[in-house]
Amino acid sequence: MKAEKPRTFVLVHGAWHGPWCWERVSEHLTARGHEVICPSLPCDTAEAGQDEYLAVLDDALRDRSDVVLVAHSMSGMVAPLATGNPAVGSLVLLAALVRRPGTALLDDGFAPLGEPLQKALAGAVVNESGCVVLDPADATDVLYHDCTPADAADAVSRLRRSANTVGAQTCPDLPQRRVPTTYVSCREDRAVVGTWNGALARELFGAEIREIEGGHSPFWSVPERLAALLVELA
Repeated sequence: MKAEKPRTFVLVHGAWHGPWCWERVSEHLTARGHEVICPSLPCDTAEAGQDEYLAVLDDALRDRSDVVLVAHSMSGMVAPLATGNPAVGSLVLLAALVRRPGTALLDDGFAPLGEPLQKALAGAVVNESGCVVLDPADATDVLYHDCTPADAADAVSRLRRSANTVGAQTCPDLPQRRVPTTYVSCREDRAVVGTWNGALARELFGAEIREIEGGHSPFWSVPERLAALLVELA
């Protein structure tokens, strides 16, 4: 089925993930006539921070217009900084972490993070380069608990190490340019506290609040429903 107005979606992954996590959603969006771009953030490089992440987003937005920028989880800390780019027409923060300008992620304590993720991080391995490697069982429980065992195992096998460089950085001033913004929380999220982050998104960006069923990774557990919601929000 073709959408009435084809749009361009730039889908941005979160920590431990890569462009692969959007492949199921991308299939549904492209089937409806939309263009999909899935950039790869350098989250497995401890030296890369918000400037390097923004460079990746700017590259994905180059020569485009009226883009729907969708940021999942960790990338929600960076995507609002890209709204100064005139290519961005709207912003969707999906189960995203949100920072207040002048603060780092955990300046408010662990309020933005779900308790299961807090426990998983406490037991995670930090390798010699300063990146966090999640235990596969914890990753399954926190990120993919609502998926079938086979689907969860497939996703967890693709996870990579991830640095907390962006989370430790202070958020700069937000762009003066504002775009329509929606915060989508997941009802059974074990990684991110949607109520806390959504309230901050409403305060900072005037975000509309929406919900979707399931856990932290609806792009894997309910991709068709997520794609339909993204088309609606576009």
